[in-house]
Amino acid sequence: MKVLIIHNVLWAHYKSLIFDELQEISHQNKDLSLLVVQIATTERSRLSMGSLDRSGIKYPYELIEDGILEDVPLKKRVTGMLAAIRRFKPDVVNITGYYDLAFWVVLFYCKIVGIKTILSNESTAGDHQRKGLKEQIKAFFVRQFDGFFNFGSLSAQYMLDLGAKTEQLLVNKNCVDNKSIRTIYDEAKINREDAQVQLGLAKKNFIFVGRLIPFKNLPLLLEAFNEALSKSKGGWGLILLGEGEQKAELEKIISDNNFQGITFLPSVGWREVPKYLALSDVLVLPSYSEPWGLVVNEAMACGMPVIVSEKCGCAPDLVQNGKNGISINPYDGKSLTDALNFFIENPTKIEVMGRVSKEIIEEYTPQKVAQEMYLGFKRCLK
Repeated sequence: MKVLIIHNVLWAHYKSLIFDELQEISHQNKDLSLLVVQIATTERSRLSMGSLDRSGIKYPYELIEDGILEDVPLKKRVTGMLAAIRRFKPDVVNITGYYDLAFWVVLFYCKIVGIKTILSNESTAGDHQRKGLKEQIKAFFVRQFDGFFNFGSLSAQYMLDLGAKTEQLLVNKNCVDNKSIRTIYDEAKINREDAQVQLGLAKKNFIFVGRLIPFKNLPLLLEAFNEALSKSKGGWGLILLGEGEQKAELEKIISDNNFQGITFLPSVGWREVPKYLALSDVLVLPSYSEPWGLVVNEAMACGMPVIVSEKCGCAPDLVQNGKNGISINPYDGKSLTDALNFFIENPTKIEVMGRVSKEIIEEYTPQKVAQEMYLGFKRCLK
């Protein structure tokens, strides 16, 4: 079984882990031969997040453009993908998306020559308004595939809405490097109090990790935190770890309203994120829209409870209300304030709920996702 995966950027660390695990499976099961075609090295939005270390990549790959994804012309993407398919002669091609015209060309080329195709889908019905001609075209595209790898149950349901069949849903998970993240977190937590003092942080903290942009719903988070703090005895802070176009607006909201206890920290690479999670107690992701939300995986791997918007793709799969976290309505400030208040008023619940997070996230590892993908490729061929 020869499998060719077409992926966007070599920079994507967590995807690389899955590809590495697939390569490991190919060593153990001689019926799998793998090749990953990467369109580019990175994308423009990731340039500030550090350079790529290629030394640890174990899976075989070809790179169409050693540069930025947005700068690769359509013609070069198409010719690079088709050339790799002709050389490798795969039985199955895994395409990661439907927004690129190059993927459409590859899909219909595979149909003409009889190669099975699987779509990796990150989208959910709640990401954007889903109606009209655009959705009809997308539904036509989706119905051409033989199988689907989805980022969770909301993503899977969206494919069903667009015409996929239940038996074509092959994977419904997303993952991070749980083991490495937990190791970094545990080491950093030893010096938690000293680091909190150095950064001027509270002893207990909520933390948001991500880009400071409108759909992350951060003005509501600032207002909800201020409301929750006003009803408590204090002692809690809010960390915003990241950069983005909305930072100045958020700083003005804080200044104009004299909000207290809120700290901005610059964005960091994935290896540094657990060090800041170690300075906090509860992750908050209040986004209006999120295909999945990998930072929730990261926090749960560290044994933290989470407050997550019900519009995040991971919410129905990872958040068990009252057990390891709380799902909130991102349009309801009271919903978010009440969730923050719950942890402020019940600090003993943090460790208990964090242990449940650890248990849940054990089912979401690169090894398990890769194994499900391997079985999915086999099912698709059958």
